[in-house]
Amino acid sequence: MSHKVATLDFEKFHNTIAGKPRDSPKVHNGVNPSDKTKLWDVPIATEHDLDDAVKSAQEAFKTWSKTTWKERQDILLQIREELLSHRDEMAQLILKECGKPIQFAQGEIDATAGILQYNSTAPPPGEQTIQDDNDLKVSLRYVPLGVVGAICPWNFPLILSTQKIVPGLLTGNTIIVKPSPFTPYSALKFAEIAQKYLPPGVLQALNGDDRLGPMMTEHPGIEKISFTGSIATGKRVMMSAAKTMKRVTLELGGNSACIVCPDVDVQKVAPLVALGAFFNSGQFCVASKRLYVHTDIYKEFQEAILNVVKSWKVGPAGEPGMMLGPVQNEMQYNIVKGFFEDCAVNGYQFALGGEIGDAGGFSVQPAIIDNPPHSSRIVAEEPFGPIVPMMPWTTEEELLTRVNDTRTGLGGAVYCADQERAVNIAKQIEGGTIWINSFERPLPNAFFSGHKESGIGGESGEQGLLAYMNAQAIHLYKGDVGKTKL
Repeated sequence: MSHKVATLDFEKFHNTIAGKPRDSPKVHNGVNPSDKTKLWDVPIATEHDLDDAVKSAQEAFKTWSKTTWKERQDILLQIREELLSHRDEMAQLILKECGKPIQFAQGEIDATAGILQYNSTAPPPGEQTIQDDNDLKVSLRYVPLGVVGAICPWNFPLILSTQKIVPGLLTGNTIIVKPSPFTPYSALKFAEIAQKYLPPGVLQALNGDDRLGPMMTEHPGIEKISFTGSIATGKRVMMSAAKTMKRVTLELGGNSACIVCPDVDVQKVAPLVALGAFFNSGQFCVASKRLYVHTDIYKEFQEAILNVVKSWKVGPAGEPGMMLGPVQNEMQYNIVKGFFEDCAVNGYQFALGGEIGDAGGFSVQPAIIDNPPHSSRIVAEEPFGPIVPMMPWTTEEELLTRVNDTRTGLGGAVYCADQERAVNIAKQIEGGTIWINSFERPLPNAFFSGHKESGIGGESGEQGLLAYMNAQAIHLYKGDVGKTKL
């Protein structure tokens, strides 16, 4: 099955259609957010390219869907080894395209290897017998959907594309992945790496402009769209997918609350809360976007978290010892700047920061806003950047009313020495994933989903595999329907 490909070139990027590289007359470039320099040319896929990819995926599905679960898992392990053999080059790509300091760029490769590892050992959803008696046997099985379109964001371009690609492939589907035009490089290179082990058409990658996503959601040959991105775009994806009754998984924005109880050791917890709030410069869908700290420890905690964040180096990702790199693109930089300006205009207290950053790249100095009103933009909306509000609370009842007063419901965090109390609070948060006594770390074996406007369906874990399959119930009636023998 394996066919040798040419040596990988980490300076050249192309779309992959039917197992082969494909260029396009039109190209664009990502921008390195650390210094605003243009990165490498990437082809812009056309409608014709998409049609070719869908045809190839439909053809490949006929045989790929009939391979065994074990055969597909063996291939995932081979792809994992190949990816790890290029760990350094891939990490450099992510450092440049995302503006991630090297340790976090490497962490993204390792987490992707973890997704491949988990799926290469996950058990298949077996056939289930629901009823079996003298008259009737009812069984339930799961079958792959067909061609899946994966539309991916720019904040974790490799993790969030492989979180769709890998379970999709394991369950017998063929995948067309569309990376964000802001960060096309690592996902295109991953698809290229995987070609060595996959039949042509099983995994294809198309970089495009803002017309490609709508073309995919409307294409009658694509059976499902898995989308990660903003709530506004997610709603458009859902409307568009309705025309052909496509399956959709939508992983959308959040405005997660982090709750700190009065019984914690402030010095132990402050560094964890700081990471949860500012990891990846706040460009993390489940990041702690609102900090609620009990009034008894509020001042002490604020001082501790300020000391942590002030000790971090912030700036261009390539410089040694960096903790926070720049915001990934100019559009997002301007959105984040808007939150800073709104806080300043309204006279909210900056406990930390207030200056945006230097003019070289899209760096933003982290900011903590001290006790802004509940109705303020910084509390009510998601900045997706390194600026968070911190508010005191006294009773659990008033706290949870404020925490749940939002149309989003992606995640949440609770820090509490009394674990029983922590679980009790966690269960009352209206969100898909809650972390207790840790900063937010999604794991490949846990289902990841949003409540309310934070999404539809979910991914990861055993339940996430079913998102790439259709259920089929077979009713076998055992009465004799044969011809009567004479």
